[in-house]
Amino acid sequence: MAHEPEATVVNDLAESLVIGDLGPVGELFRSNGVNTPLVSWTPCVTDISSKPLDFLIEFWASRKGVQKWPSIELIDPVDLRPALGGMLVCEPTDDASDFRIRLYGSRLALEMGRDLTGTFISDFEPDSYITTFYLACYQAVMARGIPLFTRHAPSAKAYAADIKRLLLPFGPPDKVTRILTGVDSVPRRPLGRPSWSKR
Repeated sequence: MAHEPEATVVNDLAESLVIGDLGPVGELFRSNGVNTPLVSWTPCVTDISSKPLDFLIEFWASRKGVQKWPSIELIDPVDLRPALGGMLVCEPTDDASDFRIRLYGSRLALEMGRDLTGTFISDFEPDSYITTFYLACYQAVMARGIPLFTRHAPSAKAYAADIKRLLLPFGPPDKVTRILTGVDSVPRRPLGRPSWSKR
């Protein structure tokens, strides 16, 4: 789970995302030698340009009805088959400082070279700027309860050259208790190779 020294940084970044201030996000990325990511609240299909993520945003919108977000019972692998291999489902810890990965798609596991089911978002790449950004995005979606789309070109050490992410809130009417994330990425190595090695 998230280290204490990181917690304040993550919280501050999440608060900036909630109000649409992307300055701190840009500073975080630039200080790590990478370009500022695209960040968009309540994206539409034309914003995303990704077949699996387009499917997910339409699925989410059609299932929520008059509610703020859909119920977790609607996270059905059968209904989500077109995007299943590239998605993960996360559950917040009690204080929402971290998020347990309850489901990790098979395509993502191939790209990463490991299955992250049962781990936490903070385990993705501990003490990394990208994990700080990911945690802040999850916290911001918890706070706002609306979809968030991000796109970034990671450093040369990352497993992919281009990563699109769509975070979708689910839960009972009064609280977000799951976040379904669709990922559409361009991997830097063929699928099925041994575990990704940073070089």
